[in-house]
Amino acid sequence: MREIKRSVLILCILMLVSVHAAYAGGTSDSSAASTGGYPQNPITITCPPAAGGGTDLLLRALAPVLRENLGQNVLVVNKPGGGGAIGFSAAAKDKPDGYNIVALVAEVLGVTHVAEVDFSFRDFEIINMINATYGTLTVNAKAPYNTLQEFLDYAKKNPGTVRFSNSGVGGPWHILAAAFASQAGIDIIHIPFDGGGPSAIAVAGGHVEATTASAQENEVHIKTGNSKLLAIFSPERDPRFPDVPTGAEAGFEGQLITVFRGFGAPKGTPPEIIKILDEAIKKTLDDPRIVDFMAKQGFTKDYLSGPDFYDLMAREDEIFRVQSKALGLGAK
Repeated sequence: MREIKRSVLILCILMLVSVHAAYAGGTSDSSAASTGGYPQNPITITCPPAAGGGTDLLLRALAPVLRENLGQNVLVVNKPGGGGAIGFSAAAKDKPDGYNIVALVAEVLGVTHVAEVDFSFRDFEIINMINATYGTLTVNAKAPYNTLQEFLDYAKKNPGTVRFSNSGVGGPWHILAAAFASQAGIDIIHIPFDGGGPSAIAVAGGHVEATTASAQENEVHIKTGNSKLLAIFSPERDPRFPDVPTGAEAGFEGQLITVFRGFGAPKGTPPEIIKILDEAIKKTLDDPRIVDFMAKQGFTKDYLSGPDFYDLMAREDEIFRVQSKALGLGAK
C-alpha cells in the first residue's frame, strides 16, 4: 500500500511540473504571438518635410543604426507638400501594423489651424520625442546688414519688400516670422516652402531676404559662405555660433517656439509594437555614432516618452491655435 501511495505522489508531482512548464511556455508563446515576431519586414518612416532639412538629415542618420537594432531595413521616404499635410495625411491612413511610422514634427500642429486637413496629432499612436530645436534669423551672405538691428533698420526703410521663407503656411517658422515681425513693427512677405531645407536654400540662393529656419537647416549654407546668421531664437547661445546673440539678447524676449521631432504610428498600432519601437529608438539615440553625429550637427537629445510627448503636443497645439488666430493665419 505504501508503495502505491508513493507512486501516486510521484505521479501528481510530475503532473504539476508538466502543467507549470506548459503554462510558462504558453506565456512566452503568447507574448511572441502578440507581436507576431515583429519586425519581420522592412519599416518605412514617412518624413513629411522635404529632403535636405533638419528632420530629413537626422532621420537618415538614425536609419542604419535603427536597422541594426530592429534587425530589418529602415527606409526614409519624404512626402512633402502642403506644409507637411500630405505626409501626415498619408501616414495617418497607413496600415497600423508597425511597418509604417512617421516623423512627428511641429508642423503636425500648425497646419491643422490654417487648413482643412483630415488629421491631427491625436490620429497617431505616439512613440516618443527625440529632439527639439529653435528658429533663427538667417539672411543671404551678400546682404547689406550684419546685425539684427541693421536688418530691422533696412526692413523699416523698405516696408512690404523683405521676403521671409518658411517651412509651410502655419508651420513653426511661419508662426515665428510673423510673431517676430509683429513685435519688431516691420512689414514682411511670407514665402512658404515644403520644409526648412528648401527654405534655407532660398535664402542662400538670394531668392528671399531672410528665413527663420533652424541653425541645422542653415548651417551648410553658412559654412559655404552663402548665408549668415544674425540671431538664434533659443534660450541660450548655440555653441557652434558663440558670437551670434539669442533673440532675447537682441531685445526679442519670448520669441521661442519649440520645434520638436519624434515618432508616431497610425492609430491602432498595437502597444506591444509601440514599446519595441520606443526601445529600439532609445537604444539608437545612445549609440556612439549617433551621439557623435548629433553633437557635430548641433542636434540635442531631448527624449520624451510617448505619454509625455503627447502632453507636450497638447500644450503646444493650444499655443499654435491662439497664435495662428491672433496673427490672422487661421483658416478654421
